[in-house]
Amino acid sequence: MDLKKKRINYQLKLFVPIVGLLWIIIIAIEVAQYNQEKEYRAEMIRARIEFMNKRLLNLMEEGEDPSTFLHFIDKYYEASVLDNLSMTLYDATTGEEKMRIGFPSPPPEQLSTRGKIAGADISANNNDDSVYIQPDKAFYFSVNKSADGRFLAQTFLPLNAKISAEIKGNPWVRFFVLLGCASITIVTYIAARHLTKNIRLLREFVSKASDDHDFVALDKFANDDLGEISRQVVNMYNMRKAALASRELEHRVALKATEERSNLKRQLTNNISHELKTPAGIIKGYIDTIIENPDMDEESRNHFLLKTQEHIQRLCNILNDLSAMTRLEDGAQNISLERIDFREFIDNLACDVEESGIIGDMEFKTKIPENCFVKGNNSLLTGAIMNLVKNSAAYSKGTEMSLRMLTENQRFYTFVFADNGQGVPEESIPMLFERFYRVDKGRSRKAGGTGLGLPIVRSSLNTIGGSISVNNGDEGGLEFIFTLQKWRKPAEQPHDEKNA
Repeated sequence: MDLKKKRINYQLKLFVPIVGLLWIIIIAIEVAQYNQEKEYRAEMIRARIEFMNKRLLNLMEEGEDPSTFLHFIDKYYEASVLDNLSMTLYDATTGEEKMRIGFPSPPPEQLSTRGKIAGADISANNNDDSVYIQPDKAFYFSVNKSADGRFLAQTFLPLNAKISAEIKGNPWVRFFVLLGCASITIVTYIAARHLTKNIRLLREFVSKASDDHDFVALDKFANDDLGEISRQVVNMYNMRKAALASRELEHRVALKATEERSNLKRQLTNNISHELKTPAGIIKGYIDTIIENPDMDEESRNHFLLKTQEHIQRLCNILNDLSAMTRLEDGAQNISLERIDFREFIDNLACDVEESGIIGDMEFKTKIPENCFVKGNNSLLTGAIMNLVKNSAAYSKGTEMSLRMLTENQRFYTFVFADNGQGVPEESIPMLFERFYRVDKGRSRKAGGTGLGLPIVRSSLNTIGGSISVNNGDEGGLEFIFTLQKWRKPAEQPHDEKNA
């Protein structure tokens, strides 16, 4: 309520003085103009009467009959403001009335005794609007003597409503003046409201911005200098608010990322601890059994030693894979990339796989076109493909695996590594690249898996600029779809790729 009151008072402080000053100026001009016009109209009537007086006396001095002149005046001014004019010609010596037009007027000596004086006189009561003739209230009275002193011309025009209306002029003039003042008032109010609109909106903006941090300021300001300044203030506020929101979002994202890294690190630590404790505990159990039974037969002792050796090897594999993951994450920028003929690379790798016997009875088929040159690292690619091969051989339970090129575009080749095995449950697909994740933990450990093979594949491909995804094939088995960058000469590399 206080804010609204202040807003109204500000507008009134601007509106009232301006309108008041305009009204005073207009009314003062109108009053002065009215009085001037009124005096002018009265003077014009008086001038006509004085002219008639002089003409009447001139006719008498020249010895002419003035009756024709008086008759003309009586008819000519009928129904005009001079309709009630009384003009009487007296003999100056005897006081005898010689001729007259209009109503009988008191003799000059009687009027003089009642306070009237010879000469032109405008009564102080000339604004009287009475419709009746009042002989004692004269608008005009004069007594003039001819030059030879023989005649007196007495003229008397009483004040009445017609004369008052004639002097006052057209009443519509005042109406139009008032209408003009009202129009000026309205225009001034609109102008004051327009001028204070920006201040009102700016005050509302400040109030809402201080009370509501989620307030969004809209551009409703007028297109003038003050509106432009207000618009710049609002724009600066919006920009600052957007910057604060961006920093707050970045802060939240950073906190979330830190929290996720912390959780991931904690989970990874727990997983590593669990994965290392299992073989270490088994090894300790076997060794403790051998130590506590010195009389153990040779066959049992060899059995426990072989089992101990297997779990020591599994422990070594885990440590080796962890070391490989650490190198990939911490030293990715130090990996050198080179031109690799991928067809030749896969053909050689397929021969090594068959000769090593690591895929058992499965068949490894490849279909890579000629002139398929990729940007990569021989060691990382070998490790990635071999991990896919070992994973398929250990868990797919299929009869064959294959590697073929799926498609290509300007920058990448897309390949698919697939098998015709049993696949995995759909709910396990999103977690296959997580560290230490196993679809069947019991069987995986029996097969000697560390749970780091597929994460190493993803890290290796990401390090050399590729990517990988997995899904169950339409005809069974798993499909690993991965991309590798095409090899290009430095001059052929896109600008953004060079900067990368």
